[in-house]
Amino acid sequence: MILLESERLIIRNFQVSDWKILHEIIIKYQESEFAPYDQQWPTSQEEIKRVTEWFANGDSYLAVCIKESKTLIGFVGLNPEKEGNGIYNIGYVFDLDYHRQGYATEACRTVLHNAFDQLNINKIITGTASINLPSIKLLEGLGFQKIGEEKVSFSKDESGKPIEFIGYQFVLTTDKWKNN
Repeated sequence: MILLESERLIIRNFQVSDWKILHEIIIKYQESEFAPYDQQWPTSQEEIKRVTEWFANGDSYLAVCIKESKTLIGFVGLNPEKEGNGIYNIGYVFDLDYHRQGYATEACRTVLHNAFDQLNINKIITGTASINLPSIKLLEGLGFQKIGEEKVSFSKDESGKPIEFIGYQFVLTTDKWKNN
């Protein structure tokens, strides 16, 4: 069971009952300008119920809630890249209504603090589309360094043609975090 707190947020394990709000967040996200440049999420109620149940059965995906209202506004995922190598992958999705308010930075910083200082993780990696400037700014602000780029595709356009884009890879090591 994970329960983290920051100035404005509570970051906790998902509960099965979170599915309705998660469904709304995912629907909005899938309609956003950056959705074609990310893994595609299921959008049916039944699929989101299953995703929420899976999230609730582990510690890898954490619900981010506003402390004052307890409103679920997104999530942060922290998953092992390979078992036992100390390398994890971080990802996040936040309700579009809560963008540009510092919540994603605050949540990710809290999760990173726990990862490096409590869980003794060695390295965290992630990626984002080169055109996703808000995500790049967030990652760089947290201390991540760009280490590479590659052409990738996660979805197709209306005619069935893959939507290709340049994806950036980022890394944050324990040493960089502690000196940040």
